[in-house]
Amino acid sequence: MVTANETSFVHLSWQGAASYDLEHARVAVRQTASITRAFKVNIAGIGIFTGKKPVLFLNVIKNRKLLELHEVLWDRLMDSAKDMNGFYSPVEWVPHITLTYGMLLPGDLSCAVAELMYEPFTAELEIDNLAFIFLQDGMVGIDSRFELQPA
Repeated sequence: MVTANETSFVHLSWQGAASYDLEHARVAVRQTASITRAFKVNIAGIGIFTGKKPVLFLNVIKNRKLLELHEVLWDRLMDSAKDMNGFYSPVEWVPHITLTYGMLLPGDLSCAVAELMYEPFTAELEIDNLAFIFLQDGMVGIDSRFELQPA
């Protein structure tokens, strides 16, 4: 469950699970999108999620609208998700825009951080859609996308 840009696949992840009952989940997200107005969030700085597949990301600053929508999505999709990723729970969620996921070697990651750490990463991003993405056989794509109401 993401907000996605169709041309570059830049996205903000709202939730993750091993699988979803997509019929039920699409209805829940379509209904949520139909009553939710687009809104803006700010991006500031970079971060790293450590582990076997480190993630280099842009930090999305939390605001009330972002947190409220996240909690609604978490609650509405709970029944249609199998093995939800706890890192996306309302208590643990760190909103972010992934730059790399497990694709960099340690030396590459340190070079990337060294290059980026002095850059002023600030921007405004409009949250204007909700989408389901898939990863299957090494392919990533958008399964379905639902536009939010105009701001």
